[in-house]
Formats: sequence, C-alpha cells, structure tokens
Amino acid sequence: MTEQDYTLLEKIYGGRSLYQGELHDHASTGGTSDGARPLAHWKGALEAQEMDFATILDHRQVRHMYLPEWDDTIFIGGTEPGAHIFRENGEEAGIIHYNMVFSDPKQLEALLEEFPEYQFTGGPEGHFKYPSFTQERLGEVIDAVKRLGGFFVFPHPRQVPYATAPSVGGPVTDWWLRNEIAIEGIYIQLEGERSEKDYEVWRQLLQKGARMWVSAGGDMHECAHDWALTSIYAEEKKAACFVSHLRKGDFTAGPVGIQMCIGDTQMGGMCDFNGQRLVIGVGKFHKSVRNPEHQYRLDVWADEEIIFSQPISCEEPTHVAMDTGDYKFYRTEIYDVTRNLRLAMGNPIWNAPKYR
Repeated sequence: MTEQDYTLLEKIYGGRSLYQGELHDHASTGGTSDGARPLAHWKGALEAQEMDFATILDHRQVRHMYLPEWDDTIFIGGTEPGAHIFRENGEEAGIIHYNMVFSDPKQLEALLEEFPEYQFTGGPEGHFKYPSFTQERLGEVIDAVKRLGGFFVFPHPRQVPYATAPSVGGPVTDWWLRNEIAIEGIYIQLEGERSEKDYEVWRQLLQKGARMWVSAGGDMHECAHDWALTSIYAEEKKAACFVSHLRKGDFTAGPVGIQMCIGDTQMGGMCDFNGQRLVIGVGKFHKSVRNPEHQYRLDVWADEEIIFSQPISCEEPTHVAMDTGDYKFYRTEIYDVTRNLRLAMGNPIWNAPKYR
C-alpha cells in the first residue's frame, strides 16, 4: 500500500470515529410496544457492553421517540411494520416485515400521514395500523422513506412466511423492489442457520444485479446484547449522523470496523472503476469477537469470487490496496478462521458502467 493509497482513505475517513451498535431492537415504552425493558435499561446495558447506539423500532407508534429518556446520542428511532403484499392481479405474494429508520420522529410522522393506509391518528401518542400493499405501493413507501431522510431495511428475510420471496425455488426479484435499501444478512447472532440463510438471500440479490446493502439486526426484545452489531465510521455520536451514513450504505454489518474506497467513492456507492485503486482498511474489533488467540482473515470479493485473502490481527489495523479490474462490484468480509465464522461484511462499491 502506497502513501497515495493511504492518503485516499484518509481523505474520506479522516475526522471520523468508529461507532458500534444495534440496528434492530424493541423496548418497553408503553402504548403498543412489545419490548421487555425500558429505555433506561438500554442506556446502562449499552455502556456495559461497549455499544454506542441502539435502534428502537417499536410497533404501531412513534411515542418512544418523544419520551424524556430518549437520547439521540444513544438511540436511533423508527418502526417495524408488517404487511400482506399483493400482486397487481390481486394474488397474495407473501407476508413481509420492513424497518423504517429515522433520526427525527417528525420524518416518520410525515411518512405515516402521506399514506392513508396506515390510518395514523397523529401526534406523539398517535398509533397506526399495518396495511396491506401491492408491490407497487410498497415501492412508493420505500421511495417516500428515502425522500424524507430515512433508511429502509427488509429484516430477517427467511424468518417470515414469504410466499415466493427470497427462498430456494422462489424468484428473488419478486422482492427486489428498489436499489439502495438494505436486507438483513445477520439476524440475532453471527452464528447459526438463520444468519447463513439471510446472507445467502443477499448474495442471490447481488447475483441478480441488485444494488442492495447488507445489514445486521439483533431483533432484541428481552434485553440488549452485542450479538449482531453494526459498525459505522461517523463524524459525531448522534442519530442524525448515523442515519446519514446508513442512507449511503456506508457501514459494516458486523462487529469490525471496515473502511473501503475506490477513488472518492466509499462503501455503498457507485463509480467508474477504470484506472482507479481499491483501498481497504480494517480497524477495531469489538470486544465480543476480539480474541488474540484466534486467527482472522480479510477476504476481498469481486462479484461472486474471492480474489484476495490475507491473515489479519484483531489488535492492529490492516491496510490493503490493489488496482481495480473489470468487475461489477467489490466487497469485503472479515472471517474468524479459528471459529470458522463470518464476522463482518462491508457493503459493496459498484462499477457504474456495468449498471447503465
């Protein structure tokens, strides 16, 4: 790695710190919430587990974002509705959950008021229903979330009864409704069949040509845990700053900080690869996965193959650079070789000429 490569990475990530936390949780906040613990629990638990933030996605309400205990240096807001989805011919396509993440409750309220199907009763104590949508109408919801400053995620794609959605034998493109949204590739914890299946859904979507990001979600209801962390390099510890990077795909699904750029384009973005260098930095491992006795590996993926692997340390930063080739996208993964476990997935950078 040359000094010029390092300067390129520093240009994008200089002045930013690594924050690690949770993108999918539920607390006990009254009303229609179904979490077991109040926000006060989450504050203490996050500090004890060296987590910087938690995203509280209470159901059918916005009141959690107005409580006195709410602190936007710790909490990101939003909601997780469910829906029956119908095709334009009236045939039911399946049941989905979807996360709408916002830093400001007024943004979420504006979304709910824009779509009368939610029957939102308005204000901090207002509630809403889970409407059924056609696929086209759900696409309009996604567009509105993005337009209003939010971040949209399809959570746990293999844990709800999709009819023909991402699954073996079903057309993945049925649920490829929009680019530049996320799908959970880690669910509840790093290890296990659920996360492996969800990761494969994301890989299928990438193979189909989707420009979708991968995220992690603990879906915690009982108490806070550090089992499914997200890592974000941000300018400050504040919900609005976190969401600004989530909206660009500039984050890592997993408990390891990853930096990546091609030219001025960072993770989650798209540019022309021609003549540019791919530069990667691996930073802090969260304490939940850091073990000096374990062996770790950085894998660089180009499209559907690993083109470069290198042993790395969990205690020292790693930097790698290489010339780009004629691929559709690059992405990175961090692997715990000792545990035979995928720890973290950086979001891709896509080659613009391949998507024109």
